[in-house]
Formats: sequence, structure tokens, C-alpha cells
Amino acid sequence: MHKKILFVSFFMLLLASCNSDENPAPEPLTFEQELLLRGWTYDTILWNGTLYAYDHNPNCYRDFFGFRNNDGQVYQFEETTFINTICSSSQTVLTWEPVGNHVNFYFGAGNKVDTYEIISLTSELLTYAIDRDIDKDGKNDHLIISSIPYDPYSSYGSKTKKNQQLKIFPAKFQF
Repeated sequence: MHKKILFVSFFMLLLASCNSDENPAPEPLTFEQELLLRGWTYDTILWNGTLYAYDHNPNCYRDFFGFRNNDGQVYQFEETTFINTICSSSQTVLTWEPVGNHVNFYFGAGNKVDTYEIISLTSELLTYAIDRDIDKDGKNDHLIISSIPYDPYSSYGSKTKKNQQLKIFPAKFQF
């Protein structure tokens, strides 16, 4: 009886070691990765049941971020925020990785710094969730952020829609 238990234990251990996959299959994406590859600007934030507009600096371009994946910029994420009235900016560059229903962000070689849970993604709207301690109470708050396409420097290859179509003024000013 003791030998049977030992044999069954050994057999189970052998099966477990044979079934463990060193490179498990990647989790299938629940969103179309190609739709991320553009510039985006923060539009609204849902926090504690209240919808807020993102507070952009009115004197500057809108704060924006974007996803790239091309030669020289493989899985590159950039975020630009304008930090004062003279439009000085702060820029963050990270690596991103799409996995399942989310995007992981890394600083340097493998240091995970953030995750966006993708709620919905179309060519005109990116909605995602993040967890941040907004009210400084020591607990993360769940935020749902909506972003719209935005590429003020045409660096993502996408066209930014203007709020209104205006005619060209028919004369040049000369002083």
C-alpha cells in the first residue's frame, strides 16, 4: 500500500511537471490593438458616480498621450502634460504591452508601473479604468477615463479633428 501511494504521488508530480508550460499562451486581446496606435487626449473622468471634464490648461495644447508601435518606437507610450501658464511641458515615455483586456506599462527593463483596463475602444473613443489615490486617503479610487483622438504635432500620423470648420480669413494682416 505504501508503494502505491509513493507511485501515485510520483506519477502526479511527473504529470504536473510535464504539464507546466514555461511559455504559457498569451491571453487573447479583447480589443483591437491597432485602434490604440494614435494620439489621444483626456476628455472626461468618472469618479464616485460623478462625471468630470478633464482640466486642460486653456492657454496650451491639451494634455495628451499616445501609443506607437513601429521601427525605432516599438511599443512606445508617450504622455505630455502642460504644467504652467507658459505651456512648459512634462513628458513621460514608457513601454506598453497589450494583454487580455488591459495594457501594462513598463519603465525600463521590466519594471511595471501602471495598468489601463480597456473598457471600450473605437477609432473615436478610448474608455479605460485606472486605480489612483485621488483624495489622498491612502486607498485607491477607481476612475473611468474617456479619451478622444488628438495629435497636435501630427506625430502619430493621425488627423486631429478641429471643433469647428472655419473659412479662411480673406486678407493677411500687415503692420
